[in-house]
Amino acid sequence: MNWVTPAAEELSLLRADPLLWEQELDVRPEVAEAVERAAGLRAGKVYWRSRHDHLYSLELADLGRGRPSMAMLSGYWDRYEPRPPEHEIDADLLDAMQWLAGIAPGLNPADVAKVARFAGIQPAWPAGSVLRTPDARFANLPGFPYEPRYAEIEGLRMAWVEQGAGDPILLLHGEPTWSYLYRHMIPPLAAAGRVIVPDLIGFGRSDKPAAPNAYSYKSHVRWLRAFLDALDLRRITLVCQDWGGLLGLRLLAQQPERFARVVAMNTGLPDGRGMPGAFLKWRRFSQRVEALDVPRLIQNTLKRRPLSEAEAAAYASPFPSKEYQTGALVFPRLVPIRLDHPGAYDNRVAIDRLRGLSLPVLLVWGEDDPITTPAQKALRSIFPHAEGPVLIPNAGHFVQEDAGEEAARAILSSCF
Repeated sequence: MNWVTPAAEELSLLRADPLLWEQELDVRPEVAEAVERAAGLRAGKVYWRSRHDHLYSLELADLGRGRPSMAMLSGYWDRYEPRPPEHEIDADLLDAMQWLAGIAPGLNPADVAKVARFAGIQPAWPAGSVLRTPDARFANLPGFPYEPRYAEIEGLRMAWVEQGAGDPILLLHGEPTWSYLYRHMIPPLAAAGRVIVPDLIGFGRSDKPAAPNAYSYKSHVRWLRAFLDALDLRRITLVCQDWGGLLGLRLLAQQPERFARVVAMNTGLPDGRGMPGAFLKWRRFSQRVEALDVPRLIQNTLKRRPLSEAEAAAYASPFPSKEYQTGALVFPRLVPIRLDHPGAYDNRVAIDRLRGLSLPVLLVWGEDDPITTPAQKALRSIFPHAEGPVLIPNAGHFVQEDAGEEAARAILSSCF
């Protein structure tokens, strides 16, 4: 177990949830003593982060018997959010029990697995809790001839397309789009490297958990980090827009050794100190509707060109019904708009780390975008050495759709 020391600010934004407790730990003195040695204390609290990035604590109590007498294991969740999916908590608790069995004499890790199976504990997505858009809905996509590839990420199928060879150029989309958004940029960028365009979990051809609490800022970052690990991507040129930046910049802060440069387009890294009125208006709208008319949302932001009927259908293809839109509907309320909003603290930590990086940064901006235009100043404060912004006139929020070829030329000119 790798113990951590969480910051007081982080703990102040979380709520403790007691999950397991043992009031007679010293009935097995050898177990109690092994726990004391591993934790480094007889009474008090130690913390660790799970493979799901959740924070947990082990609290020990001493009743004067020369060893810990009681123990409590707690999880810490965002104060104003639901509990994480139960299968994630179950998996983390089983990991903790496996750790205990591994350090304590007389306990067998194999028995932990047997007891879990006997108790019906399934640390995996419950049957029927994950939706998958039928492949037939992605037939004959205009301007998008790329065959999908798939990686398994925490039991979910994550899709991506790629083109070209060389160092990876990672294109991250936002909401409510998918990799199709980058179709105008893939061919020119593929002349400079291996273009990789994943569909975020909940979007495109990727799997779509049905429960809203499956989606958090933290889980999206974790899934993408696992994707980078699965493909072992290095020397990455990150090209990110909308939520692709909110996620990609967090990834950069966590694994800077994987990245060579960054291109940020109409995005930001909000730290909870407020958002522009245009975003708040969109947020209110998105939380009052039962389903999103995705093609219309995209068309309403475009300044240069209308979507054809076939292109509009391509943007709608991942969502056969509103049940498939959970990830898209949840995303707007995950953007940190308050200092105590889930994700705000982690973004502030990420910003501090990003300020210490010296890798090249390019800003490319659709000029006619009221939602993200104020974020330029914030990104400048994080990356004072950034080049740009290269302003693309008469282009809106989805600059890839309005002026993808022009954005690609700016990237090629500056980065390759």
